[in-house]
Amino acid sequence: MAKTIYLIFIALIFSKFCNAQDTLSKIEFGAYLDGYFTYDFSKPTNHQRQYTTQYDQHNTFAINHAWISGSYKGESVRSVIALQLGSFPLRNQGGEPEVYQQLIYKAYAGLRITKNSWLDFGVFEGHFGYESALSIDRALLSPALSTEYTPYYQTGIRYGHELGDKTKITFVLLNGWQSIAETNDQKSFGMAISHQLMPWLNLSYGNYFGNESTDSNDQNRSHHNFVAQINPIEKLELAIQADFTNQKNAVDDQELQTSMFTFVSSYRFTDKWSIAGRYENASDKDGLLIEGVVGPIKMSVVSLALNYSPAENTSLKMEVKTYKDELRNFVGDKGSGTGAFVLSGGLAHRLGQ
Repeated sequence: MAKTIYLIFIALIFSKFCNAQDTLSKIEFGAYLDGYFTYDFSKPTNHQRQYTTQYDQHNTFAINHAWISGSYKGESVRSVIALQLGSFPLRNQGGEPEVYQQLIYKAYAGLRITKNSWLDFGVFEGHFGYESALSIDRALLSPALSTEYTPYYQTGIRYGHELGDKTKITFVLLNGWQSIAETNDQKSFGMAISHQLMPWLNLSYGNYFGNESTDSNDQNRSHHNFVAQINPIEKLELAIQADFTNQKNAVDDQELQTSMFTFVSSYRFTDKWSIAGRYENASDKDGLLIEGVVGPIKMSVVSLALNYSPAENTSLKMEVKTYKDELRNFVGDKGSGTGAFVLSGGLAHRLGQ
């Protein structure tokens, strides 16, 4: 808490300086708050739900994610810093060094290289995937397994270039897979490209290559992400996503693999009301990304959500979600261990960016 207060104080001094330099018009402040209640009928131990870092508290009113941010954008320079709290940073950043732990949502500075390109340095969001880390920007309340088990955030250098109106390409050089601090002497890298092939079809591909070892035994990981976004009619949106991860461990020459397939559909009845559904299938027989309680993961998940948006910056979502795992990887006071049935409700509100 003390670190947060110090940083807010520094930000206020900075804003005062910028005002003195007549640049206040280029500074924007933002805030985000996402509160929720979730009931998991398997009644997980200690109120802690499995296989998720968002909306992870059973039968508890809680804050999933809250942050405040400040940003500056000039002709050739930009910067962003956002400080956070909630169960989201607690579950995702608990392993980071204390100086970063659970505090920084994003913090980067950028230089404009050309008219259509920027070079950013710092902590920023993951460079591939379909779903946002924020529920207000997702079709459903909860994230998919493919969102949870690929990077929400990463640290390094990012180069983004818009190749016309239809194509965008990104290159990254990183400390590692969802990490702020470096864990070894090697850097990771990746790229992403998206292209509006037709007015109703957008295709994207992203990858990641890096050594995930924290000691001298190499663990070389590669990841490939494919997304097709389809808008066959004005109010209907469809997305198909496939993720494949491979990791080779040098110490025993073992090769680990994970595959995840996600299908999302949403239909907007009016400007304020929409409905969305999602089907997921995840297979991780080696426990590479999804470590099961008793063994390998072979899981399917079905979700249905109703969304009410009274304003552009506010979203109220109600969601029903079922997990099914034939290998009995669910542990709780109730249920057979083969799955879970979950009801959730969440309200998210955002000010600025």
